Amino acid sequence: MRYAFTAAIFFLLAGPAPIGGRAAAPQPPAQTPPPVAPPARSPRPPARTGGGLATFAVMVSDPTGAPVTAVKVTITGPPTGRGAAGIEKSGLTESGRIAFEDIPAGPTHFHFERDGFEPLDQDVVGKRGAPIDVKVTLTPKPKPVPQMAPPPAPEHVVDAKPVVLDMPAYIQKYAIGKDAGKIAQMACSTGGEASLMQLNEGLKEHVHKDADEFIYVIAGRGDAHLGDRVEPLGANVFMMIPRGISHSFTVSGKKPLVFVSTRAGEKCQ
Repeated sequence: MRYAFTAAIFFLLAGPAPIGGRAAAPQPPAQTPPPVAPPARSPRPPARTGGGLATFAVMVSDPTGAPVTAVKVTITGPPTGRGAAGIEKSGLTESGRIAFEDIPAGPTHFHFERDGFEPLDQDVVGKRGAPIDVKVTLTPKPKPVPQMAPPPAPEHVVDAKPVVLDMPAYIQKYAIGKDAGKIAQMACSTGGEASLMQLNEGLKEHVHKDADEFIYVIAGRGDAHLGDRVEPLGANVFMMIPRGISHSFTVSGKKPLVFVSTRAGEKCQ
């Protein structure tokens, strides 16, 4: 009885005997397949800047606010997002205005040019929705200053006629008599004049600002006062008084002081 119980336990532990008396060949353990990597994803295209389409209302004026027509406006829009360059459009202003529609939203470059004005560039960010005002002012180019030839020097025109006088006869004709003084014009030219001066009582201090005075004494006696300087005058004495110097004349003796005064440089009257 004990033998049978032991054999039964052995049978249970060892398992059923192989059929036909042969042991079954050992089976290899099952192998787990290697993990498969997921397929690589293709890179996403860059997203477009902004979104939608924008409209620009362009107004061009000069510094006074007046509209400028025939301005060429060129715009370059942002990239489309598929590797293509941004859209480019151009047109001319009419009465200073032009509109651009269906421009991809995003940074947009504007270029303005017109003959006679300085070119201008401006960047504007386009957004979908209401039209975007783009107001610019073009500055006129400075006009070149024409190089004008200097005017020719004016010709020296002499408005005078030759004068010839018989001095004794001229003095007798315009004799001073008992007058304090007498001046008789002898000749007048563009650059000055000559006069016959006759003095019984002398001549007060005066100045010729624009003329040099040349004196030649014919008759009589007296003195010329040039500031602190005193020069005696008599027949056949010549004197030159530069312009700007104050001077006067006195008479000595009973006869009048007679001399010719020529003022050179003073306008003839």
